[in-house]
Amino acid sequence: MNGRRTLPGLRTVAALAMVVLGAGPVGVAASETSPDAAAYHWAYQPLRRQAPPAVRATADVRTPVDAFLLSRLETAGLGFAPPTDPRTLLRRLSHDLIGLPPTAAEVEAFTLRMAVDPDQAVADTVDRLLADPRYGERWGRHWLDVARYADTKDLVLLYGRDALRPYAYTYRDYVVRAFNDDLPYDAFIRDQLAADLLGPDHPRWRLAALGFLTLGRLFDLNVHDQIDDQIDTVTRGLLGLTVSCARCHDHKYDAVGIDEYYGLYGVFASTEQPHLLPLIEDPADVPGGPAFEERLAKALGELEGHIDAEFTRLTADFRRRIGDYLVRAVTTEPDLTETAQFGLSLIPEDFRPTLVLRTRRHLAARIHPADRVYGPWAAWRAQAAGNPAPEPPDGGWNPLVVGALRRAAPADESAVARAYGDLLVATHATATAADAPPPGPDARELLDIVAGPDGPLWFPRRHTPDHMSRPEKDRYHQLRLALDKVAIQSELRPPARAMVVADLPEAHPTRVFLRGSPARPGPVVPRALPRILTGGVTREFGPGSGRLDLARAIASPTNPLTARVWVNRVWMQHFGEPLVASPADFGTRSDPPTHPELLDWLAASFIDSGWSVKHLHRLMLLSTAFRQGSRAPAAEAADPDNRLLGRHPRRRLDLEAFRDSLLAVAGRLDPTTGGPAVDVAGDPLNRRRTLYGLVDRQNLPDLYRAFDFAAPDQCVERRPRTTVPQQALFVLNSPFIHEQARALARHPEVLAESSTDRRLGALFRRAWARGPTPVEADRARE
Repeated sequence: MNGRRTLPGLRTVAALAMVVLGAGPVGVAASETSPDAAAYHWAYQPLRRQAPPAVRATADVRTPVDAFLLSRLETAGLGFAPPTDPRTLLRRLSHDLIGLPPTAAEVEAFTLRMAVDPDQAVADTVDRLLADPRYGERWGRHWLDVARYADTKDLVLLYGRDALRPYAYTYRDYVVRAFNDDLPYDAFIRDQLAADLLGPDHPRWRLAALGFLTLGRLFDLNVHDQIDDQIDTVTRGLLGLTVSCARCHDHKYDAVGIDEYYGLYGVFASTEQPHLLPLIEDPADVPGGPAFEERLAKALGELEGHIDAEFTRLTADFRRRIGDYLVRAVTTEPDLTETAQFGLSLIPEDFRPTLVLRTRRHLAARIHPADRVYGPWAAWRAQAAGNPAPEPPDGGWNPLVVGALRRAAPADESAVARAYGDLLVATHATATAADAPPPGPDARELLDIVAGPDGPLWFPRRHTPDHMSRPEKDRYHQLRLALDKVAIQSELRPPARAMVVADLPEAHPTRVFLRGSPARPGPVVPRALPRILTGGVTREFGPGSGRLDLARAIASPTNPLTARVWVNRVWMQHFGEPLVASPADFGTRSDPPTHPELLDWLAASFIDSGWSVKHLHRLMLLSTAFRQGSRAPAAEAADPDNRLLGRHPRRRLDLEAFRDSLLAVAGRLDPTTGGPAVDVAGDPLNRRRTLYGLVDRQNLPDLYRAFDFAAPDQCVERRPRTTVPQQALFVLNSPFIHEQARALARHPEVLAESSTDRRLGALFRRAWARGPTPVEADRARE
């Protein structure tokens, strides 16, 4: 349970009743939500490097993992279950590490080695599987669940191939390669948050890691929701913290304040996605690559030309209309369009709402007697209210403004604003005329308001699309989509590019949005990690967006959450259930770890190994605990939920291992790695691994839904486990299943046998790496 979820049914009623009675949040003492009290929560404590405990069954301790588990089991009067048979153990290892079943020959060889030296047989097999390129494909998919990976955009009116993100696959391929290379997990984190900031010598292929930030939902171009998605994915995926619960108010359950949410908001608001993505592959190495790059350059030139033309036109138009904006700011009340989260449909005559808001704030900050330009306006206000005029500052007010107001003799504030506007426009026209002399200091003060970056109507070039009229903005979107369409519609594979982000020239000024509304900006807050992870001290990030500082803080060996969260995810994939039941929420609403000392020992060992994921696999897979059988009557009776791990849980294959195994035993699995996504769900003849199937965020294939695929809309902590009729119907009726059955029956190993019994034996060896039992043989003959 976390702060983003709604308590269902009776629990909701109970929660409301408790609040009415003044009891505070259900299940949490009121004091736990304060930063000081929350600091004592187990997840925020430093890692405890406790030595493995002494146990009686010392012969069962192959790695320290066994000692921690046995200590609890022996206290309950239990021990490990007897070891499983070699064939089952090899299938378990193979499916866990590469997502594919072993062959009959591999099972036979492993069985022989287990009879001679079981420990060495298991160690050599684990090393072989970890060195297999298919390991990265298997474990890369686990990470893609966390990263909410998809190959498509989720914009309205984008369908079919037009919705594709043509370079999304480069992030997936990065993840696969990172696991195969055993890229240290701390470097893996830094890549995904700040690969572009790690220096010019950083390997180009690792820029693709920034897809972690760029492959989320687009929320109909609502930038605030996009940033919230990034915050949620980073904090739940890497830290096990539900920071997004603090978007509208302080977190109800954990010590994360709304100010800390917006401290992270400022990091991601200080980045943008460039139009031209960087190459991570030499076009000369791709057939047709140079010609494609020429087409892409032409499309980019049209887009940039359109932006330049609109920036020039709009800038000139706003400078001419500065008086209109000043009048509107002082004669109307603010409206919601000025802080709209979505783009508005504008015509040339429309006021640009965000610039009206900027004008209001400009005047509110500067209309006071000490301001040389706006001091006369403050004096007019005082006299209009029947008060004495204030004294000007040392050096006096700007004489050009004083003279303009004297000539205009304004009767109301609208006329004051108009007089200022006329003066500003005339001054700018004079200064920019041909052969105009350099402006004096008084004129420069006015020119700074018209054209300077602190002026009310100034905007950077990158914000040009926000101010375009409807036809020009539609054209902009068409040209931007055309960059992707050039790649999508290319008859050849375009050279690979990384879906990166880049820092803005200046960091985004970070303000709290009161109650989560951009229409209500609150106090300025520093860009920083939540204080619960920094000893209660705000450690503001340095220059730039702060992404690199954020990445380093998350990947720090002193961070109490990062290693624990990842170790917990790996444990879940090997033992069926995680040590902490909620892998994406280690906050105060989470259940404590079933084996806290083991969790901390694994996390510390993981860090000490140089953050090696393969080292972590070995610690778990070489243990006696992993070799246990799945049947242990005494443990089943005493510990029916298997929380003490006195037996190995039986597990079903997930979608990827299920489909890939069918292809493998049928002899049809295509070993091609990497590249753009393909249709594995709709094409029964497709032979690629399921990892390379197209993940359509808006229209997830029925096959994926039926077999509990991870929803790509958010960071997924664990996949659901369902048994539904669609699964059985797929196995009975799917053309894909029929294709694999025909291929298996026609496999050369089967056809080479002369008798029915021998052919049945060949079928069973390919499908299950064993021969049929007598009962199976009788049924198969029938």
